[in-house]
Order: sequence, then structure tokens, then C-alpha cells
Amino acid sequence: MSQLLIEIDSEENEAILLSLLPKLEGRLIEKKTTPKKPTLSEVIEKIVQSGGIGESFGDASEWQREIRG
Repeated sequence: MSQLLIEIDSEENEAILLSLLPKLEGRLIEKKTTPKKPTLSEVIEKIVQSGGIGESFGDASEWQREIRG
């Protein structure tokens, strides 16, 4: 007997695989779903929508004056 861990991205392909299991004398032992990880462009878009990151760093000119003292 073998156990396989298979990752499938689409529900359609999952349905096809599950329909084949009885024909192959296989069975589903456990089903886990993992949350979709956001893409880099989705993360960047979220940052932009929230106002960007510029304000969190403060005024660059003021920082430069403080450093140069």
C-alpha cells in the first residue's frame, strides 16, 4: 500500500481525481485545504491602497539634517 500527498490547484481537477479513486481501488483518507498565498502584486496593491509606506518613514530631509548634525 502507498500513500500519496498530492497538491491540486483547481476544483475541477480535484473532482476528476476523486472520481478516479474508486476505479483505482483508492480512497480519500484526509483532505486538507491551505489558504492561497497572495502574489507580490497583490501585496503591493494592498500597500498602495492603504496609503503606501512613505508616511511611515517621516520626512527624509529632516532625517538627513539630524544625521549630519
